[in-house]
Amino acid sequence: MSEVLGSSLKKPRCGDMFTLSDRMAVIRDVLGGIVNFQVVGTDPDIVQPVNGATMPDDYEPGLTLSTVNLDTNGKGYPRVNPDGTFVITIETDKATYVVVLADGSQYTITAAQSTAYLGRWYPARLLAVLKNGTTGSFSVGY
Repeated sequence: MSEVLGSSLKKPRCGDMFTLSDRMAVIRDVLGGIVNFQVVGTDPDIVQPVNGATMPDDYEPGLTLSTVNLDTNGKGYPRVNPDGTFVITIETDKATYVVVLADGSQYTITAAQSTAYLGRWYPARLLAVLKNGTTGSFSVGY
């Protein structure tokens, strides 16, 4: 085993993410601490839930500011987390979702996973939901 994989600097693996119960999804860091996964806001610039099968383009808010939710100076609040990520609630049973994870890799949420996470926040920080391959509806939070 390499020194990096044996240390606390290793890249998290699938086994580092799990569900404590059927209601609370958590992500643990490499030292076993729970990573904050609270949803504190939503994207006010879109109508939710988003129908992934009829999206005109990829859902990719990036770090663009809201045009609806404005502060007293007329400047928009962020539509995502400070790191540009967001999370989704799976709204459609047996659907697929093609997403871009926080590290930039593309991932497909399968029909079996969408059934398992139906109505719950999917435990992954996302940069985008891609139009091609997404067949279900989803809600956005950050």
